Amino acid sequence: MTFKRNLLTLGILAGAILLGSVPAMAQAKPVAPAQAKQVATKVVYTCPMDPEVVSDKPGRCPKCKMFLEKNEVKPAPKKK
Repeated sequence: MTFKRNLLTLGILAGAILLGSVPAMAQAKPVAPAQAKQVATKVVYTCPMDPEVVSDKPGRCPKCKMFLEKNEVKPAPKKK
């Protein structure tokens, strides 16, 4: 009987500790996404075979019919 009581007490105590830590975790400040810190980039699609073919949306190259590949282009730095 004493063993069952001690086991029950230990289970209740462990549960209380776990449930007590949940509100502390819920109040943690969210981490800012990495994308927010990066410079805004523009997405363009280019042909791997014909790099002069550039589009603002996915599709096929009009010359060779290959799929255009997504590329992220950083804007040029502003001159002062």
